[in-house]
Amino acid sequence: MIDLHTHILPGMDDGSPDEACSVEMLRRQKAQGVQAVCGTSHYYRRQNSIDAFCERRAAAVERLASALPRDEALPRVIPAAETAYFSGIGDHPGLERLCIQGTRTLMLEMPFTEWSDLQVEEVTALVLDRGFRVVLVHPERFCASRGNRRKIQQLEQLPVALQVNAGALLMWRTRRLGLELLREAPIPLLASDCHNLTTRIPNLQEGRRVVRQKLGSGFLDRLDANARRLAEPGAP
Repeated sequence: MIDLHTHILPGMDDGSPDEACSVEMLRRQKAQGVQAVCGTSHYYRRQNSIDAFCERRAAAVERLASALPRDEALPRVIPAAETAYFSGIGDHPGLERLCIQGTRTLMLEMPFTEWSDLQVEEVTALVLDRGFRVVLVHPERFCASRGNRRKIQQLEQLPVALQVNAGALLMWRTRRLGLELLREAPIPLLASDCHNLTTRIPNLQEGRRVVRQKLGSGFLDRLDANARRLAEPGAP
């Protein structure tokens, strides 16, 4: 089991503040059956160059590795990024370094505003022209806008993945939408988007329980197969 979306790397963003928190988050992931997590720290073009971000990320990975207990097997941490959309992303160089390590899987956070046709065109270019495996993270957060909902449906005509947060399935007001997005996605994914041990905890197991109840064990197997294919180098 792979959790594709976590903010588990210490001191990188609004996620884990330090190594102790990161280790405990990994323990909770292990208790839920997770074997690997992607450390998808936020990348904002206006704040960092890709070089600077990758240097900070490498240092955080090293700090976490040094803090891991030697006598305890915890989930593997795969360097990655949650890349916030920025103007010009469609042809920006170096995006490979923001992908899940060893893959061309780009975890993309779209704007929290009304999306434009140009933004959709840039995502399309990432997929069709540059060959990235684009994962649109937590699409349920953007569906308050009917225009964005239509654009998500437009992007679903491409081989893009929609990654719904487990937390969306645990609240009545968002469960129906989350399940709907999973059902209609060409490549459905579920992840925790965990940030800490209090307000945004590792909760993938709870979300998976809802999927099993509402969509069936076969659908859960499909989610797992999709996650492996997108996170593991060379996976078919």
